[in-house]
Amino acid sequence: MDTTIILSVGSFLAILAALVLLRARSTRFEVKPADIVVAVVPVVLFLLVTGKLQKVEIGEGGVKIEAAFVKASEQLIDPQVTPLTGVPAEPVRLDPKEAVSKIPQLIERRTEGLLFRLGHGGYWGPAIEEYFAALTRQPFFKYLIIEHSDGRFFGIVDARALGELLRNPNAPYRADDLARWLNQTDTKVLTRLPGFVAAADAVSTGTDKFQALQRMEALGVERLPAVDEAQRFVGMVERSRLTASLLIDVTKSLQK
Repeated sequence: MDTTIILSVGSFLAILAALVLLRARSTRFEVKPADIVVAVVPVVLFLLVTGKLQKVEIGEGGVKIEAAFVKASEQLIDPQVTPLTGVPAEPVRLDPKEAVSKIPQLIERRTEGLLFRLGHGGYWGPAIEEYFAALTRQPFFKYLIIEHSDGRFFGIVDARALGELLRNPNAPYRADDLARWLNQTDTKVLTRLPGFVAAADAVSTGTDKFQALQRMEALGVERLPAVDEAQRFVGMVERSRLTASLLIDVTKSLQK
């Protein structure tokens, strides 16, 4: 039997058993239809997202979960897009004249990402190195966002993993290399940075929840960048938030 199916059945039984035990503490030991629905919803959601299940119907003329899942999965992801905190509205200038003066402000604003623009021409390796040395010590700093010269989103990088590489004397590249690639718009090399997610893999605010979850599953990631109609970066979408919102929507539909 498929491992996914085995895990799903095991999860269903575990959830149902936990619900029954909780109910038994306050009332007599019994399994109610509501317990079955609550236990089966997260399992069915997992099977649908992983493509193992296309349709679910329980009982003849009884509870139909399919319609609830379809309705919930077709909702747009816009409400689940989380803008990053403290990201400058304009790309950070990391040239010799403005090397480290903005670091305290970025830390005070709990900046989650730095924004860089391809072809800027003024990025300076030592300044980049100092920025990463200071910001990667902060738990809230996570991303390096790269955009094209016209502001369109190019890709996003795992800033913490990149910071570790820049501190490693045996790393295949240094901060000076990163500055040169950004200044010269060397897009081929930039796509090899750790945790890179390209614009082609980003989701738009008009993507529905099911499509976003499918893309995350295909890429093997827990979060994806989101762009607006103009292809500008607007924030991140996390699998956990999408899954939670789907569960809430489905449960509400089944309770009606």
